[in-house]
Amino acid sequence: MRIDLHCEGVEGGPGLQDYVLRRMRHAIGRFGSHIKWARVKLADVNEASGGADKRCVVQLRLRNLPDVVFAITQIEVRAAVDEAANRVSRVLAQRLRRHQGAGHDVPARLGALPA
Repeated sequence: MRIDLHCEGVEGGPGLQDYVLRRMRHAIGRFGSHIKWARVKLADVNEASGGADKRCVVQLRLRNLPDVVFAITQIEVRAAVDEAANRVSRVLAQRLRRHQGAGHDVPARLGALPA
């Protein structure tokens, strides 16, 4: 599975790209066989409150299910990435549990998904 990373005006220091890819691969983990590709976009945004915030937008193209797309905004880029990675795990578990509950087959190797 491919993970595309795009950065727009974000400076996270050395190792940011490796950090993002490692966090997303870990979050996707056991769900990898259900994902065609993932896209992560990091951007520096100016919110109405006047502060410069960092946004992490995640798009996952799933096999036989609708795409997952969401954005997380935090003050620090790594905090946005961490929150996005946590949400990826939760959303994938929920989607696959619902899909399985609707009578569709989910590979046994996934085992019981957490509530």
